[in-house]
Amino acid sequence: MKRSVTSLLAGLGIPTLTIGTDFTGALVLATPIELEFGADITTTQWVLNNYALTFAMGMVAGGKLADSYGRRRLLLIGLVIFVTASLGCALAPSVGWLIAARAAQGVGSAIAWPSILALAATWLSEEKRGFAIGLVLGIVTFGNVIGPALGGIASGLGDWRAFFVINLILGTLSLLLVPRLVARDTQDWPEERIDFIGIALLASAVLALLYALDVGADWGWTDPRILALFIVALALFSAFPLWEKRPASPLIPLNLLHGRQFQLALAANGLVVPAVFLLFLYIPQYLQKVYGWHIFHASIGSLPLMLCLSIFSVLSGRLYGTIGPQKLLLFGYTLVTLGCILITQFSPAWGYWGLVPAMILIGTGSGLSVGPAGTIAVGAAGQARAGLAGALSFMVHLTMGAIGVGAGTAVFTAANARHLAAGLERLSLKVSPADQGSLIGAAPGSEKVRAILDSFPAEARGKVETLVRDGFNMGIQDAYWLALALAALGIVVAFRLEEEQHTPKGG
Repeated sequence: MKRSVTSLLAGLGIPTLTIGTDFTGALVLATPIELEFGADITTTQWVLNNYALTFAMGMVAGGKLADSYGRRRLLLIGLVIFVTASLGCALAPSVGWLIAARAAQGVGSAIAWPSILALAATWLSEEKRGFAIGLVLGIVTFGNVIGPALGGIASGLGDWRAFFVINLILGTLSLLLVPRLVARDTQDWPEERIDFIGIALLASAVLALLYALDVGADWGWTDPRILALFIVALALFSAFPLWEKRPASPLIPLNLLHGRQFQLALAANGLVVPAVFLLFLYIPQYLQKVYGWHIFHASIGSLPLMLCLSIFSVLSGRLYGTIGPQKLLLFGYTLVTLGCILITQFSPAWGYWGLVPAMILIGTGSGLSVGPAGTIAVGAAGQARAGLAGALSFMVHLTMGAIGVGAGTAVFTAANARHLAAGLERLSLKVSPADQGSLIGAAPGSEKVRAILDSFPAEARGKVETLVRDGFNMGIQDAYWLALALAALGIVVAFRLEEEQHTPKGG
């Protein structure tokens, strides 16, 4: 490679790593956050989900701005927001403050990430595009790998806030390196008006859908408020393409969205994600709450998943031009489907090593799928729209992940509640609905949970703890039937891709 290309990749590597570590590292903090703020699992999931939500909602606007006003400039703006929000996370006095600061981190990442993808995709020759995007995805996935370890180390040292101090340091380092290593944008950027109405319609639709999925289990799926949220989401999603016909500079050009290959690439980028996100969220908690692992050990328990994701994301870039994206996607989605089947049948009696094959299958399959799907999307859109195409691709990626977490948590909670209620009835124990809710997915050591357990006769406490652990496992099993259905649908999507149109010539 030329030195300028090497410098570019080095300059993009640190901010990419920063975004990668931030996303997964927060997942292992759920239990200490629950304990410090007295929150429950449906609240702490928003430490993950709100970040993914604002990341997804802001991604298209970030990509559009990057294509219109300069990718280096937008990368720096995104990093400034990210660094400021990281400070807010580190100083958070309440779980509400933390969720809000995580949302701001998502905004910063949403502005920076499309610029990173567009710079990587357009800096190299077309033949090397798959390699460049695969390399960037490999770096972000390596960040996903070390993120839980960093979160576990921070918590193990006695304060989960130290993880966000690491965010702050990495983000500041990125701000110092990008101006030195990434060349200024030299092309003339088109002067376009920002489609604020389009941004508001799309963001509000995603927000209404995800909020309904999050609170549906608590309010009841037939609650008028839940039904209203679903209706609002459907109306806004329907209104978006109608509005996009009106502005001279729409947020998403409809001729891009109507392209069959682009649509399939977006689907291929999204359908795999719920299987991965649910593992991100639940494996560390499973190891702590079912097997009683220390938070640090639980944080590195996901390494098989993370390492496979990282390694095969890079390999997918190298294989893109030789094997072709369709074969990579077919093989990848088949592996993910097999991994989901294993989890739907998983028993705590299998032990940790029984989880490892599922993590390897899902990590490997996802690593082979996401990069090729993103590369197809960017290639179909062309260089002028690389930022927008990359943003749309990853908006679908993150939105599907957030939907997967929201819907999966709803299924998890419902299955857990049924199992717990039936078990308590068998034991002839009367527990208030509020206390039953506190026991679902309970964090070990929680004062509230300990008080509930202490209210039972001594001979019943161990049985109730077993009920809670078994309910956690049953909830994950049921949640993964959704991930399995989506992964199987991904195989169908991969079959429909027209590979010869997008495989780079010459490798």
